[in-house]
Amino acid sequence: MTKNTKTAINTILFLGIGAFLFYWAIGKEDTSQLFSEMRKANMWWIALSMLCGVLSHFARGLRWNLLLTPMGYKAGVWSSFHAVILGYLVNMALPRVGEITRPAVLSKVENIPFNKLVGTVVIERVVDMLITILIAVSIFFIQFDTIADYLTGLFGSLSSNAVLLYAGISVVALIGVFLAYKYRNFFYNLPIIEKFKGFIEGVFDGIKAIFNLDQKGLFIFYSLFIWVMYFCMPFFVLYALPGTAHLGVSAGLTVLLFGTAAMIVPVPGGVGTFEVMVPAALALYAIDSLLANSYTLITHAIQFIVVLGVGVFSVLYFVVKTQKIKKNELARSTEG
Repeated sequence: MTKNTKTAINTILFLGIGAFLFYWAIGKEDTSQLFSEMRKANMWWIALSMLCGVLSHFARGLRWNLLLTPMGYKAGVWSSFHAVILGYLVNMALPRVGEITRPAVLSKVENIPFNKLVGTVVIERVVDMLITILIAVSIFFIQFDTIADYLTGLFGSLSSNAVLLYAGISVVALIGVFLAYKYRNFFYNLPIIEKFKGFIEGVFDGIKAIFNLDQKGLFIFYSLFIWVMYFCMPFFVLYALPGTAHLGVSAGLTVLLFGTAAMIVPVPGGVGTFEVMVPAALALYAIDSLLANSYTLITHAIQFIVVLGVGVFSVLYFVVKTQKIKKNELARSTEG
């Protein structure tokens, strides 16, 4: 089986999974009521959410350029920005392929080695992963009572036997962590661990590369700005709908975390997984199914509109840029 065939099968498989999840999440709602709820959205808040989406992508392009500087390369601001957009555009149809498309197109128009650019994308993903973990930990502590009340409502009060069971599991887990650390050299050489060595080493290399940057402060600023914009996108949509306008920052962070988790699954555009995860986040705050699904569809649509809308210009940008490079090369060869 060829690589292209495997990619096609995986895409069709996950597209089917996404379609099923989308129908399972949204299919139970009355369509007329759903659209009626969505029409209540304040378009000014929607416009602000879209603007945050564009700004986050632009900042990601600026941050990417910072990673190229220590290696002696420099890319145009607009080239980096449009490469980022093009990567997201491809990811909508072919998940993960956009991570290769982004460095590929920038390499072509800016004459930067492809392997160097791929390395910078890995560093970016390490940073994003660390920020996501930080958000998750923060939400757990800030929203502990809300999460506990929700789980209690689902499963009822914990019995003393259940408490003992969870305590026992925690003790076993701690012993397991201790043994794994004590005999880490043995475990590190196991065949199954070999598969993860490259990823783990890449994570540590990425962290070290960040500390070696000349403009660490600016890199941290761009990283925080990107995630503030990521937060503002769904947060402003909360204000757009009358039924969710009362929810605060903590609810916005929870939606961001659940939405980010939904995008980890390699489903085209996150369709289906996003429609399952985001209403689950809103359920923590006693938001009913109809309102939660209306909010989710609007938020997801904004993401698509931003990438598709700007993506048209990104495609045109690279077409024009590539043609200009070919003309210059032809002119030089003619002169020679």
